Amino acid sequence: MKTYIFAALITAGFVFAACDKKDDPEPQPEAQQTTTTTSASAPSLFLPDIKEPAGGMHCQVVMPGDTVSVDLSTIAAQTDGDFTFNIVKQLNTAADGNFFLSPISVELAFAMLANGADGNSRQQILDAFGYGTKSINDLNNHCRSVISEWNKLNNEFVAQKEKLSQYGESGQPQTIETANAIWTDRRAPLFKEYIELCNNFFDAEAATMNFANRDSSLSVMNGWCNQKTHGMIPKMLNEDDIDANTITILANSLYFKADWRHQFEKDATTRADFTCANGKLSKVDMMQQMGNYGYVRTESFKMAELPYNGTTCMDIILPDDWTSIDQCISQLSQTRFEAALEKMSTEKLFVRLPKFDLNFNHDLIKILNQLGVVDVFDSVNANLSKMGSSHDDAYVSKAFQLSHISVEESGTEAAAVTVIMVGNGAVLSGENYPIEFYVDRPFVYVIRDTQTGTILFIGKVEELN
Repeated sequence: MKTYIFAALITAGFVFAACDKKDDPEPQPEAQQTTTTTSASAPSLFLPDIKEPAGGMHCQVVMPGDTVSVDLSTIAAQTDGDFTFNIVKQLNTAADGNFFLSPISVELAFAMLANGADGNSRQQILDAFGYGTKSINDLNNHCRSVISEWNKLNNEFVAQKEKLSQYGESGQPQTIETANAIWTDRRAPLFKEYIELCNNFFDAEAATMNFANRDSSLSVMNGWCNQKTHGMIPKMLNEDDIDANTITILANSLYFKADWRHQFEKDATTRADFTCANGKLSKVDMMQQMGNYGYVRTESFKMAELPYNGTTCMDIILPDDWTSIDQCISQLSQTRFEAALEKMSTEKLFVRLPKFDLNFNHDLIKILNQLGVVDVFDSVNANLSKMGSSHDDAYVSKAFQLSHISVEESGTEAAAVTVIMVGNGAVLSGENYPIEFYVDRPFVYVIRDTQTGTILFIGKVEELN
């Protein structure tokens, strides 16, 4: 349970509150729905050839080799707030149907922007991410810590890849890769100090380009996006995204790939009904498996934890029959999520989960406006003067995130790119039968790194075709 308490405490790293603070000292890096179910005693689609995993994975950090030697003491103390679930609520209101987002990608991109902002423009970003009573140093150190821990984990997994067979499991260990970049037009050079800050805290690469040569500029930036997301997001910008007023572009990429700790067998996948939010039935490829998994039931939803090889897992939040997906999301909060994690126990589940492959494009400006980030998007009130001498009149003209997720029998692959464009201007299971966890209606899913407590991705599936 200690793993979950720690994870719950630091998951709030995408969270924000409100205050007005100016001239922070410059940061220094530190060393209505229907469902068809049957009773637990007679699972409707129980297949005798589905192999049951050897043991439960709840509250365990499963490594593909020896214990990973990461130092969690460098993870910055977390803040009060609820950014991840606040932004999910905003998305649920704004988006029509399914959505999928990486909150940490948004945080990393806007943290870089905050280092180039000043006055209210900076403070509003700090407030939104839960650092209103703290400083830019705290936000930077948190980002630096998360990036460093992921780098350490990836190095350990690469070094211990061959040891995976010791666990008698197939599949590859997890990969979590993040990258940051800043491209600026030659008309608007950046301050050396700003570039150094972004490099020290975010490993950001910076390059000066000629945006007037759109083909060349787009080739470089889209090539970076395609490479960093391993082809999941081939391009992030179109020709009409760059205009004469574009002077700087900031981007964060996040790539995740991991095989399930207990993979679903392809032969067990069947065509089955998925009840969409509007009551429509869709035929989908439904994966199914029986095994011991983390499970909890609250007053309005039940949640199962499906672990990957490594330190990550997928938490699936399934509303009860009498609770719609929108009602469920409106009631979600960091506190409720943490409470559910703390009450989670290992149970035998019969899991049915649909395969899906989805792409999304979300405009972040309206969403962040609702969370109090306003000035940086205003050509009159924006203050990005710490980016460069040519940025005194600059503002954020566009901010969006592209994301892609693929969930199948072997595991999950997901990627997100956040782009900022700066312009001038609890139920007990039976002893002999598994609890049925049939994901055959709208649900929320969270991909979480239990080592750093970071929510990598969060999404809603409302309908499938």
